[in-house]
Amino acid sequence: MAEQAKSKAVRTVPGGDIKPPWEVREMPPPPPKTLGSFLKWAGPAVVLGALSVGGFEAYQAGYVAANKWVGIYWVYVVSCFFQLLLNNEIARYTIATGETALQGFTRLKPAKFWGWVTALFCIIQQGWPAWIGGAAAGVAAMFGIAQWQWVGMVALGVVFFVFAGSKRVYDTLEKIMYACFVVATFGLAFLTIFMTNWAAVREVSWGWVAVGTIPAGITLTAIGPFLNQPAGGFWNFWHTYWVREKGMGMASYFGRVTGLIAPAEEIRRSGYMFNTDNPNEVERFRGWLWMNTTTLAVFFIILGGILFTYFASLAGYSAATIYNMQVPSGVKIATILAEIFKSAFGQFGWYLFIIVLIFALFDSQFSVYDGISRMFADVVAVETNATDRRPYRFWYFLMMAILCGAGMITVWMRTPYILWVIINWAGVAVHAALTLGVTYLNFKLLPGPIKPKMWIVVCNVVWSVALFIYFAAWTIYDNPLGLNL
Repeated sequence: MAEQAKSKAVRTVPGGDIKPPWEVREMPPPPPKTLGSFLKWAGPAVVLGALSVGGFEAYQAGYVAANKWVGIYWVYVVSCFFQLLLNNEIARYTIATGETALQGFTRLKPAKFWGWVTALFCIIQQGWPAWIGGAAAGVAAMFGIAQWQWVGMVALGVVFFVFAGSKRVYDTLEKIMYACFVVATFGLAFLTIFMTNWAAVREVSWGWVAVGTIPAGITLTAIGPFLNQPAGGFWNFWHTYWVREKGMGMASYFGRVTGLIAPAEEIRRSGYMFNTDNPNEVERFRGWLWMNTTTLAVFFIILGGILFTYFASLAGYSAATIYNMQVPSGVKIATILAEIFKSAFGQFGWYLFIIVLIFALFDSQFSVYDGISRMFADVVAVETNATDRRPYRFWYFLMMAILCGAGMITVWMRTPYILWVIINWAGVAVHAALTLGVTYLNFKLLPGPIKPKMWIVVCNVVWSVALFIYFAAWTIYDNPLGLNL
């Protein structure tokens, strides 16, 4: 009788037709709206912001500006707006349920399909060492190493052992990303300010607000990566894991992924739902969502996205117009810019820029491999019984080991820039699909009081359609894979 009474006392609400219903628990109080709380809970946004300081800025931003295509940078600002909407929807689901968005996908029909498809496509599209390859090239240039691939192999080993030696993996990732965020953003800003002039500042600044301008001669391949900025596709999607690891909203009831030196924590297969009929709990939910949106706007969009990319574009434009230097695409642009900084600041400027480059690219690989490994562990945990035998952490580190090992081989296959372009090409379609998927997930499964507003749904659908159209045009007319179409 006691067991029956206890069973009846547990209230549940449906979460789709496939997985178990959500158990109802209290929504934890949100943090106060103070500067201290803002900085304390900014971690997921900082990780995403530091991740956004990477390939585009190192490989593409300066190159586009050096070709005097600065009039296209308004596209970056438009993309920022839609990415903020998307990441808020990703966080909405995790804050409300404690589940990741990938777990949410497994609640959608057909059963055992969307989780596996999403995770496997992520591995195929993102599991390449494009970012650490660029960082390795910078290290090799600094120390005169002929084969940068050897540096990349060592760096990939470092990624694995840093995470394995952590007490909690996310805490280590957050510290790394905070450091990289500060060094890369303010290092580049400092160097660029002293190498440019007001004429360059005026011209580049105009390009950021010249809505509707399409510079003559620019290619679809040059424009395409703008649509994936500041993050794009799976990079946005991984925000769901960092929100959960931080313990925002209902995620506070979940365990964390620990390193191999600490005991494994249990990570549930199913999440929770709060009482959405209680106005006080709904208000708490909105407080968490406000914290997520505000920190994203500051660290992801403004600082990690617009500010860093603005200075990268200004550096490239200044290199071409003030110093009359030919600025190539890819890693070679770093060598050119490093020489410019050297002429302005001496050897100190050269070394400082190489350090900025390393921080900008190296941190990206940490986050990318962390995100892929979490998705793999997630789908294994939710769609199989494997975590009954081995903990969630085992599957996380299994995929991390596979990625690092495979990266040591694939780092020799292509230059980092070519890999990066291919990833961005596929990323446009991925971003469109994930935007539709997350929007549908929230609109279908979340209770009425916390569903996304209709204008958000419409914006996400329109942007997804635009991305699909651009992906088709990019594939047909610029043929980024070099296929006979």
